[in-house]
Amino acid sequence: MQCIYYKDKVGLTFNKREHIFPKAIGGIERLDVGIVSDQANEFFANNLEVKTFRTSEIIIARLVHGFNKKPSKENKKNRFAPKYVFNREADSRTFGKIALNSLAKLMGKDYVLRSEFDGFRNWIMQGDNDWYHCKMGKESLACTTIVPKFAHYCTFVDDGEYIIADVCLYNYWRKMFGICKKFDNNFVIPQGYICDWNNKREFTLMDLMHEIANEEEHKYLKSKENSNALG
Repeated sequence: MQCIYYKDKVGLTFNKREHIFPKAIGGIERLDVGIVSDQANEFFANNLEVKTFRTSEIIIARLVHGFNKKPSKENKKNRFAPKYVFNREADSRTFGKIALNSLAKLMGKDYVLRSEFDGFRNWIMQGDNDWYHCKMGKESLACTTIVPKFAHYCTFVDDGEYIIADVCLYNYWRKMFGICKKFDNNFVIPQGYICDWNNKREFTLMDLMHEIANEEEHKYLKSKENSNALG
């Protein structure tokens, strides 16, 4: 069995399930057993997420908003910011693994195991290529205007040369990656996955677009009905 991070490394076990968005920031849904190995899950928790969510600027959002419940007044009073912040490499790689998790959720394990993603995969695990730190291409979608308040999201779009992953936490902290050269047409139309932790919901970008379209149609029909009633 292969792990989407370690691939066919010897000695891997698959007993746990990886959250698509980290549980520390309210992630709800998890990938199926057999997609992310226990060893990769442990590596993320002990080497990447602990730095990103305890010693970076993202802790500001966690202190202010929490992740899935409002903190008590006593907890708010006792919360404090870390003395040292901004571990850019760990932060970028944490965002990167959210992107690969989201891609696995949207496209399946076999797709993410393709060799085209090996460079991005190896950078997440080893941090040996600064190229992925760069924001690449234009903004893929104005998600900040349509996703729920303080939600997390990851979108994918084909910019003609690269598949661009756009990862945003709390609808504010954002990183974009050119995760690989374009090799198919799956992302000509943007795809994405959203974590509305505040309302304990996760859904795809397409689900959100359908929801918005239905709401607009309902408003239109209601307006038309009111106009007809007025004569």
